[in-house]
Amino acid sequence: MAGQKRLKWKRIGLALVFVVMLCTLNHVPSGYLVVSPGPVIELSEIVEIEGYPSGDSSFYMVSVMAREASIIQSIRAAVDRNLALWPRRQVLGGRSVEEYLEANRDLMEQSQVTATYVALTFQGMSVPVQGPFPVKATIRPGQVAGPSAGLVFALEIITRMDQDIVMGRKIAGTGILDSEGRVFPVGGVAQKTIACREEGIEIFLVPRKNLDEALRFAGDMEVYGVDTVEEAIKVLASGSNS
Repeated sequence: MAGQKRLKWKRIGLALVFVVMLCTLNHVPSGYLVVSPGPVIELSEIVEIEGYPSGDSSFYMVSVMAREASIIQSIRAAVDRNLALWPRRQVLGGRSVEEYLEANRDLMEQSQVTATYVALTFQGMSVPVQGPFPVKATIRPGQVAGPSAGLVFALEIITRMDQDIVMGRKIAGTGILDSEGRVFPVGGVAQKTIACREEGIEIFLVPRKNLDEALRFAGDMEVYGVDTVEEAIKVLASGSNS
């Protein structure tokens, strides 16, 4: 009888040790960030263009969410294909989280300026790269930061000012834009594709170099890789980039 009691308390003790270990691992930083699908935002809600009210058609921007991961969270993320693990040091580059966020807010602002310039020059306007611009475009991205919405910002301005290239479809896009209208690769494309698919997006535009990654997570959603804003417009007009 005494032996059974000792065995019982030993098992309870081992169980408590295991629980304590799990709780500890769930609070110990792993050195990684867990990246997950972020919000998909309709641009008609955050983009205002002076003299050009939003119509029935609008593009969508998509983002990812990243958070500090404990050891337990990193283990879970490693076996969840919807999530990704990014080395904290590689992402932050020695900066604090606040410094990193501030830098990305600056990149977001610059991407808006670049997108406005590209969209206006696409209309045949002669404008300086950094403004001031003859048409005022105001974009309020909220908590979303970084340069990866440049492509879709430019497309939203173009469709608002000139031609409806959305045509009632749910279209999202991602891609860093330069002043010549070229589209460059971005991170987190797998998670962005998942977010778009779950949101019911019909067409997702990505930088050409990100296309293979996006296709692996697209399901039945149409995905096109593009190198320029002009190519993106042609794809949307024809339904193909062949």
